[in-house]
Amino acid sequence: MTKPFGPRRGARARRRHLTQAVLVLATGLGTVLAVTTSAHAALPGADAHLTRAPYLTDLTTTSVQVNWATTTQSKGSVHYGPLGDCSAFTVTSGNSGYPMTINGVTKYRNSVTVGGLSAGTTYCYRVYTGGTAPVDLLGTLTTPQFTTLEPVGSTTPFSFAVLGDWGDTTNSGVDDGSVNVNQANVLSQIGRSGARFALSAGDIAYQGGSQTNYGDLNQSGIDISAVFGPQYWAQPGMNTPMFAVSGNHGQNSTYLLNWPTAATTNASSGTYAMVSYPSIDGTTPGTYPTAYYALATGAVRIYMLDAAWGNSNTGTATGGTCGSHCAIYEVDHDAHWTVSSAEYQWLALDLAAHPGGVKMAVFHFPLRSDDATEPDDSYLNISAGPSSLETLLHDNGVGLVFNGHAHDYQRNTAPPGGVISYVTGGGGAKATPVRGGTGCSATDAYAVGWSYSKAKGSACGAAPVPTSDTQVYHFLEVTVDGTTVTVTPTDSLGRTFDVQTYDFAQ
Repeated sequence: MTKPFGPRRGARARRRHLTQAVLVLATGLGTVLAVTTSAHAALPGADAHLTRAPYLTDLTTTSVQVNWATTTQSKGSVHYGPLGDCSAFTVTSGNSGYPMTINGVTKYRNSVTVGGLSAGTTYCYRVYTGGTAPVDLLGTLTTPQFTTLEPVGSTTPFSFAVLGDWGDTTNSGVDDGSVNVNQANVLSQIGRSGARFALSAGDIAYQGGSQTNYGDLNQSGIDISAVFGPQYWAQPGMNTPMFAVSGNHGQNSTYLLNWPTAATTNASSGTYAMVSYPSIDGTTPGTYPTAYYALATGAVRIYMLDAAWGNSNTGTATGGTCGSHCAIYEVDHDAHWTVSSAEYQWLALDLAAHPGGVKMAVFHFPLRSDDATEPDDSYLNISAGPSSLETLLHDNGVGLVFNGHAHDYQRNTAPPGGVISYVTGGGGAKATPVRGGTGCSATDAYAVGWSYSKAKGSACGAAPVPTSDTQVYHFLEVTVDGTTVTVTPTDSLGRTFDVQTYDFAQ
């Protein structure tokens, strides 16, 4: 049974080795990170060949995937080792860089699995070009570090970050190609938090999840380099491995290519591939990225689920009583969440095979939401009946659900037979309001949103009305200490709010 404690502020370890491309200002609110709005430039200190800074994916107890891109094609290598001996080992990519086009320019993506690691151990690494005279692509940058997952059953405390709906060049409602200051600050806060890894709740790289939207260290403009630009994931991503789920934006293979997660997927018998779908609810048959898998660390098992569908192919779906905003919910349910669907069957089997412990789930469409244009997904929550996704999660001991889609923050209490759920869609995409004065649901314990057309904030539950959009952009720092879990929402200026601690002891 879940027992909520009173709020407490979790420890926020700071990574000494992280170099931030930000300007730090002292204000009455404390230390505030502000990012200049000049055009993107190459990462200061990095070698000119580097066009995507190394970023980490697929962290396990014994391995991690290191990914990066260069201006020239070669078999790159990673030198790595335990702290104090960062060049103890070397692994070289099997291919000479995968060509990709970013804003009309060809770049080359490398990806290398660093294996043979020990659980719960910190390592350091650097990346190099291939050839007879390898070049250190990090130049004068500080050597990045990461820590492998804790072994299952470990009681060592750790934290991770959760965010959703990010990778957008829109800056406070204006998309003119300048730096999205709120997003840059959120990502910088994640890098400074000491999070072991990060979970993304869908919708990365606006507007369409293309390689141009993801971008690189050198190019900038409207919807260009919204993820891998030097002010965004370039710095945090070197030290913080990312696990991601898909959203309604970016329903293409680029999502799978950019966030490789083979080891974790295989270990949980999940799926991480382009999958062909027949006509569903009158949709046009098509092939879409489909990813669902589970990762386990310490006492926690986290389910990364595919609960999304693209806006452009809804066929005859109407969204039922919810209307057109929920047509994508209807198709997603019929594609992924009927009791006979492959994903539902996989999840049911995996939940049954792993009784006990702390369980969480991450997926895009929200179980509950007080955003008028991204409302509750009544096809997934308990209102859909005893075969709903939420019922399956609840009946198998899942205690927390993290969703995106709505570009705001919401904490929803669990209705009878339901699960505590968070909407954490404030990672960087244009913020949206919650209903506020026009009505908030009974389960909405705390929510904040922002309207750019009205230039004001909105709130539900116990939340004060925001006076700035900086209070809506955020990530969640989730700290695990045995069966005790603390969720610490942290806004773009580093201020914590609505901190909750849960006891999931069986």
